[in-house]
Amino acid sequence: MTTLPKHHPPVTLADALEELLEQTAQRVRDRVRSPATLEMQRAHERYWHKHLGASLALDQVDEEVLDRHANGPRPARAAGPATMRKRLSTLRGALELAHRRRRIPRVPAFPVVLAPWRPRQRYLETFADAERLFASLPLHRAEWFWLCLWTCQHASDVDRMTWLDVDLARGTMLIRNTKNRREAIRVRCPSPLLEVLRDKFERERPRTADPIVRPWPSRKTTLPLHCRRLGLPELNAIDLRHTGLSWAARRRGITPALCKFAGHSSPAMMARTYAHALPPQLEEVTADLESMAINGGGE
Repeated sequence: MTTLPKHHPPVTLADALEELLEQTAQRVRDRVRSPATLEMQRAHERYWHKHLGASLALDQVDEEVLDRHANGPRPARAAGPATMRKRLSTLRGALELAHRRRRIPRVPAFPVVLAPWRPRQRYLETFADAERLFASLPLHRAEWFWLCLWTCQHASDVDRMTWLDVDLARGTMLIRNTKNRREAIRVRCPSPLLEVLRDKFERERPRTADPIVRPWPSRKTTLPLHCRRLGLPELNAIDLRHTGLSWAARRRGITPALCKFAGHSSPAMMARTYAHALPPQLEEVTADLESMAINGGGE
């Protein structure tokens, strides 16, 4: 029976989380994890430092501590169960890494946190609403909004786009979903976006390596503010992606092409998310049932 080496001083929670973040940072550099994952884990690191203590000995993180924290009384404004599950996932990853490196003898059993999945239902219903929002924004913010809306990408991928990704002559573009580790695919550029991009290119004459749009770090506050002033749902970047994919689903429903465009591998998950946008087909189902009574069900 092997024994673990003794560590002096003891391995702390901060040590374990730092090692996990170093591993994730390397995987981001290797392009097998998303930069957004690393940012999320950093936020979780700050959370656990605050609530469990950075100097807590790692072997003191046991089932009792975890259950008390996950399922005990929390302030009224505490985060919901989905957020808690993500925080616990990061902590589990740190403990599992420490166990593999023989820092702790075992990984404690983690509590179950029930988190019913509820998709956000915020999106722009009409093209006219999108045009109103575009017109209300400063031009450089309006261009970011338009690029996010019509490419249906995550914010980090919008920021990542350069003019090399767009073929203005052929009207095509490369889109990504680095969050789901999907390689860039080339698709036709929607005409409303193509028009704005051509105007921007003629006006600025950028180099091919230049970003198409400037980052919008304040969008979490300024974008909802503009929406509220216009009487629109208060949107964030993921809601713009949700809007674009809702528009795409409204005529044909959830198709393999739409799943590929969105970077999703599961049509079932997309159907749950975009059920509100699916075309009404119940009358068609009734007609198909009634067809059996016509001419004895013959074709």
